[in-house]
Amino acid sequence: MKKIVNLFITAGLLLSASANAQETTASAKAKTFGGRDQYRTFSIGVNAGALAPVVLTGGSNDFANWDVNLGYGVSLRKQLAHSFGLQGNLLFGKLSGNNDVATNGFRSFDTKMAFGLDLRGVLSLGSVDFLKRENAVNFSLNLGYGLLSYAPSYVNATGTTVDWKGKADGGDDYIKEAYIPLGMGIKFKVSEGINFDLGYTMNYLDSDNLDANYAKANSKDKFSYTSLGLEFALGPKSKQDLTWANPVANMYDELNDASLREDVNKLKGRTTKVEEKIQDLKKDTDGDGVADHLDKCPSTPTGVKVDGAGCPLNVLKQ
Repeated sequence: MKKIVNLFITAGLLLSASANAQETTASAKAKTFGGRDQYRTFSIGVNAGALAPVVLTGGSNDFANWDVNLGYGVSLRKQLAHSFGLQGNLLFGKLSGNNDVATNGFRSFDTKMAFGLDLRGVLSLGSVDFLKRENAVNFSLNLGYGLLSYAPSYVNATGTTVDWKGKADGGDDYIKEAYIPLGMGIKFKVSEGINFDLGYTMNYLDSDNLDANYAKANSKDKFSYTSLGLEFALGPKSKQDLTWANPVANMYDELNDASLREDVNKLKGRTTKVEEKIQDLKKDTDGDGVADHLDKCPSTPTGVKVDGAGCPLNVLKQ
């Protein structure tokens, strides 16, 4: 297990350094309020790693020793916003463990996972960085709900293998139980549209027969999956992956865009001309209260009463 963990850490550090060293070639073309259609929001991933019948949070286990086995899977993600997305996961592999001495008739177990299928909400924690235009590393947390199909078997004290084939509901070879995945991940940007992922997920099963052993009352089985994988953004390459979108940077670009400043200056010019025309329309040279462009008698003496056309009123003598 230590070798596998060291391998994951080394690979992560190397790819992190590579991602940080690369120059950003894509320009931020997205508009702040332009919607999701201006981004690539779907991505597909493949992963492989270590399956183990233990989790970091601890808890009781039915077997004294646990093995690390190969797990592998695929994922499909829909990014709904720069900080949140939905991800479907499909997992395959097996779990196993043993006792140094047969305990309660159990020497070891081996469980084949037909599949683990779940849907998770993924919260991105590092897509927006006020110190940098674009991050090359993104941290995330995820939580979901899924269905696990598995076939447990065990070796008893006499060395006989006992399996559950045909004993599941309806005589099925595989037991199906709900589980809750809770995990964390680190995403490294390798290039535009390609990411390298490190992940750790704790899976809590709604049953105690994952290892074929009901050893402790009121206990539930659990297992973990430590993985590394590649993720590929789907869609036109001209669009930015929403996973790495930084709306703060987009807003800054819009405010500092040369064409936008030019448009603003043109608008100021048009506004100034309109204001000048309004002042011209309000001009009243002879001060009779009628604007020059409406005044038919523009040189009316001061103090003379005028009509609506700016001409002196005829005063009837009594």
